[in-house]
Amino acid sequence: MTTTTKVKAVKVALKMSKMTFLQLADFAKHVVGSMTGNANFTAPLPTMATMNANIASLEAAIAASKPSTPTKTADKHAKKKVLYDAMNQLGAYVAGVANLDPPNAITIITSAGMVEKAAPKPKASGFRLLLSKTPGEVTLYTASVKNAAYKWQYTTTPAVDASWITVEGKLSKYLITGLTSGSRYYFRVAVITHTTGPWSNQISSMIL
Repeated sequence: MTTTTKVKAVKVALKMSKMTFLQLADFAKHVVGSMTGNANFTAPLPTMATMNANIASLEAAIAASKPSTPTKTADKHAKKKVLYDAMNQLGAYVAGVANLDPPNAITIITSAGMVEKAAPKPKASGFRLLLSKTPGEVTLYTASVKNAAYKWQYTTTPAVDASWITVEGKLSKYLITGLTSGSRYYFRVAVITHTTGPWSNQISSMIL
């Protein structure tokens, strides 16, 4: 039986929402320059000719907007929206090409003058512990996250970064043994998916 591993699709982040008119035009020119003649993109949509025309149209509207009038301002905004929408369409095209070649997806996106949209970091929740009846043992629990692994840490001196002992596992619970009875330990957990998430809140307990 053959097992197929599902690869998470990458997305493109264009970050255009706060760009000025000129910033958008400059960013679009950078992307077009990166994609023109780029072997990764044989049939870009929109075409580079269309993109260049949209850029030129916005730049002309910017140049013609002084002195400002309601008509000139409306035309400038309209031209900006046309280029904005075209860039989003081009971003979707680049992401589609990148996802056809998962091992090189990020390189392909970067070659287009774009960046990958970072997935949100996974956060641990529901972190708790249960003291064992066996001296020196404690079981840690956290809420389960699909397709995740877990990084557990414990120490008696939480203010000293180097003192934290790390263990990892694929289950959302972990039995820690060999602790010193009568000592106070501090525990925390992080979830690992595409990246390692932030540490949870710390829990401390005296060990039986």
